[in-house]
Amino acid sequence: MNSRPFDFSGATALVIGGASGLGRAIAEELAAHGAKVAVAARQLEKARRAADQIASKTGGPVEACSADLAEEQSVVALGAFIDDRFDGRLNIAVNSGGTNIRNAIDDISLAEFETVQRTNITGAFLFARTVHPYLRRSGWGRLIHITSIFSSRSFPGRTSYASSKGALLQLTRTLALEWAAEGITVNAISPGPIATKMMRPVLEDPKRADQFLRRIPMNRFGEPREIATAALFLASPASSFVTGSDVVVDGGWMSA
Repeated sequence: MNSRPFDFSGATALVIGGASGLGRAIAEELAAHGAKVAVAARQLEKARRAADQIASKTGGPVEACSADLAEEQSVVALGAFIDDRFDGRLNIAVNSGGTNIRNAIDDISLAEFETVQRTNITGAFLFARTVHPYLRRSGWGRLIHITSIFSSRSFPGRTSYASSKGALLQLTRTLALEWAAEGITVNAISPGPIATKMMRPVLEDPKRADQFLRRIPMNRFGEPREIATAALFLASPASSFVTGSDVVVDGGWMSA
């Protein structure tokens, strides 16, 4: 490990869901620390706007591409993008994409349940399969999954989401074993309640927000930058002996 473990000069990074929320914060930090970053979102124009804003803020090179985790061909097409923009070399792959439909099980249609699984776990499988040869070719690689504390804990109304995130944590652990000999680490970050757009239904409901806050020893919601710093560690040489791990960033929720 060198004396500047968070210097990503010369490294390439692809962030799914990088146009907003946690993915946007992670993309910004990687770009600010020297990585050549690509932001992926379902809508290309949204990705381009985010990429331009991140490049303006950090001064680093930021690319944009479209990717829909729910569509196999869309994810597979990322390989051609990596070939074209990164010369076929990828060091850091971050999957921050995801969706959530909140309902008690009696009120969830099969289509709603499968929509969440298709994006959150099947899409993660497709993304990992697509980026694997590029991570291996680069000599060192990092795959980081943004999971959730709901991968290990749950709440009423989270049948679809918690099931998908639990599966994502197991995918992380399995890939860590499969890729350990190839110089690729695979880790997860499990955020607690973070103030993002996905949390808006909770943040805008005082009763529900208080219900969450009573479970958080630090008595506040987290900020996206607090997930981004965990991602920097997992993407860096400082984490070279860390794989198959779940970094929990939750203000103490799971310790209470």
